[in-house]
Amino acid sequence: PALIAGSALIGDVGLQPRTSGGLSFYKTIDLDETEEEVKATAGQIYALHVMNLTAALLYFKIYNATAATVVVGTTVPDLTIPIPGNNDTDGAGFVWSIPQGIAFGTAITIACTTALADADAGAPAANACVATVLYK
Repeated sequence: PALIAGSALIGDVGLQPRTSGGLSFYKTIDLDETEEEVKATAGQIYALHVMNLTAALLYFKIYNATAATVVVGTTVPDLTIPIPGNNDTDGAGFVWSIPQGIAFGTAITIACTTALADADAGAPAANACVATVLYK
């Protein structure tokens, strides 16, 4: 059978610019012990870019829950990731690319604290923790 003129996508591997269908992003320049909702429904995280603009170690916490049900220091985070300090205020951090994604069945909520413990609700300084989450 012949292809209909103009319908052939032979060689189309999706490299041209698109305006829809990609990942969404959530950006915060002052993540602290107050929970922030990235997505209110189930989703997947595909990449994280998190910066610590202090000299001290901070902790990035991710919850599989809506912001309405998260109480930082009481709700146990699903993931806790240390954010390195830089022994000054130039900043340090991490970039984590997750091609297969991390699935969250309820919602995606994030926070940042000054100590590792699940029960910690220590507040980082203003604008100390900066985060971008790429999700779907």
